Amino acid sequence: MKIIYFTTAQDEKDYRSFINIWKIPLNASNQNFHNKLIRSLAINNKVEVISIRPFSNSKTRVLSLKKETKSDGNITWHYIKRWGGKIYRTLTINPDVGKILSGMDLSESVFLTDTINTSVVNTATKMAKRYKRPLIGICTDSPSNISGTSRSYTLHLLKAAEQYSGVIALTEGLKDLFNPENKPSYIFEGLVEDRKYEKYGDNKKPYFFFGGALMERYGVYSLISAFQKLNNEDVELYICGHHGNKERLKEAIGGSSNIKFLGLLPVNKVMEYEYNSLACINPRPFSEDLDRFSIPSKTLEYMSMGRPVISVKNSILKEKFPEDIIWIESSNEKDILSGLNKVLDMTEVERENMGEKTKNRVLKLYSLESISNSVNQFLLQFIK
Repeated sequence: MKIIYFTTAQDEKDYRSFINIWKIPLNASNQNFHNKLIRSLAINNKVEVISIRPFSNSKTRVLSLKKETKSDGNITWHYIKRWGGKIYRTLTINPDVGKILSGMDLSESVFLTDTINTSVVNTATKMAKRYKRPLIGICTDSPSNISGTSRSYTLHLLKAAEQYSGVIALTEGLKDLFNPENKPSYIFEGLVEDRKYEKYGDNKKPYFFFGGALMERYGVYSLISAFQKLNNEDVELYICGHHGNKERLKEAIGGSSNIKFLGLLPVNKVMEYEYNSLACINPRPFSEDLDRFSIPSKTLEYMSMGRPVISVKNSILKEKFPEDIIWIESSNEKDILSGLNKVLDMTEVERENMGEKTKNRVLKLYSLESISNSVNQFLLQFIK
């Protein structure tokens, strides 16, 4: 089976260079998920990735992104050229992608598409129709949860979903949202990897770690405030990621010398910090919409690091991992502080044991190999 995968994601090394051309920090969550799913699918299949990379004349330090094709085992990355104004960029996507696909044997192929980027979805639906191939939507979030988007954006993406032959979704709610006609579907909560990183040893103070979207809606300011109330100079808090307001973040940290903002880091560096932490924290507040339509992928990543994890409750993950995470009811200071103290009250042996048990369980369910086999069986039904 050949998979044609429409996305904004890139090879991991290429993405590290890509983020440096932007004047604003990028949220890497979609990149991380789709990169892992592409590599998972490539275990059993040839994957041709059509990468429509984000680009903006006003927000990037370059005037264009050149067309490139790179192969890595079973994966071929096709980066289309991006340049000019928004209208011009939109008009040139389909001809460029059409040229790429015209040279391929698509007789036993299935098309997959990200479902929350309009350029990607528009191109994928048009190409699937042109080449008469099944198109499967990969549903990672509700369009209405994406910051800075309009109602028309959400309605457009949900309307486009009517053309999907089936969906792969992270939650039951997303399946229902993008698949009201109950076409074939497959649900899994995420993907994780078993990677080894350098141990820091005793040259750093023990620290808690949070990496993600540094905006109020995701709990970062509650975390900072709770950590300040911990009032323990022997322990540090490391924060990194995509920020909404850098000045406000600095103001919240204030004179707390044991809170370190590390900026935006490449994925491998983030995971190295996770791997060496006292514990990793996800302070994302609970809400019915987030709980229904979004799996905290950061929590799954934390769980694969072999360290304790503190997280505000998520209904699905709490049901699957009731004893494997230090669950807190909310992102208020009192609950976060309670989670921090639970970790500090543990011995290092207890922390290691808890982390390893959690890691083994999450890898069994969500490793690239495990997900590859199950998604492969789902996709085979669409090959005629």
